[in-house]
Amino acid sequence: MLLCLLVLLAACDNEAPTPTPAREMSAPTLQASPTVLPFMQAQEPTQLLYSGQNDPTAAALPRDSELPPLDAGTRSPGETRQPIQVTAPDGVQLTGDLYASPVGLASPGILLLAPDVTAWLDLPLRLQNQGYSVLSMPLRPDLVINSAVGLGDFSAMIQALGQVGDPGHLGVIGAEAGADFALTGCAVEPLCDALVLFSPTDQDIAQLAITNYNPRPIFLAVGQEDSSFGIVEYLRGSARGEIGYHPIEGSVRGAALLQSRPALSDDLIEWLRLQLLS
Repeated sequence: MLLCLLVLLAACDNEAPTPTPAREMSAPTLQASPTVLPFMQAQEPTQLLYSGQNDPTAAALPRDSELPPLDAGTRSPGETRQPIQVTAPDGVQLTGDLYASPVGLASPGILLLAPDVTAWLDLPLRLQNQGYSVLSMPLRPDLVINSAVGLGDFSAMIQALGQVGDPGHLGVIGAEAGADFALTGCAVEPLCDALVLFSPTDQDIAQLAITNYNPRPIFLAVGQEDSSFGIVEYLRGSARGEIGYHPIEGSVRGAALLQSRPALSDDLIEWLRLQLLS
């Protein structure tokens, strides 16, 4: 009897389940789209258009830090010059050339400022061969040198240079309007350890800036018949640090002084060695 009861119970457990009735939808469903229209990109990808904002390095920087120079082109094999961009505080990309030191990140840096970067001839290469990291930058068009924008540009440039060179040993070389820009920037920027001016053009800037720049070293070069001669004489008399002074015959001005007197490059390189490498 017990065996029969167990068989009957097992049969009850194996009873087939009753299917649940299907529920009707309360609203109609949407039909799938019969075609897909792909999005055709009409402009440069965002990560390239705004490379500074999307650079992973930028996201890792502390607050108020400056971006390092951003590559702006592909360097050819054996080429010593690298096109770069420096991000100004207002977001403008300032384009220049970087001549990275062959000895690495511990090298001192030189910032070159001139309306035309080609005016420096072979000076960037000569400085690079001496172990410097050189950043050559033109001035922004229609720049007001002693404005907030001008000071912001200078700060971005020299801090970018400090990212690729030794921030404790940085020099700035300016020619003509670039000399006014260099003097104005170095007067307020403590990263500037040595200053070289070729034919500064603005007497007011000279008078306002030299007091704040003192007593750091300054190198002055000017044509004796050039209108900048009086400004350089004023700076020479007002400087309180180590002075390098090179008056040159004639009216040649700016970076062209290097071509009119080839020995000037040698004198400049030796002076920079004493200020930044000794």
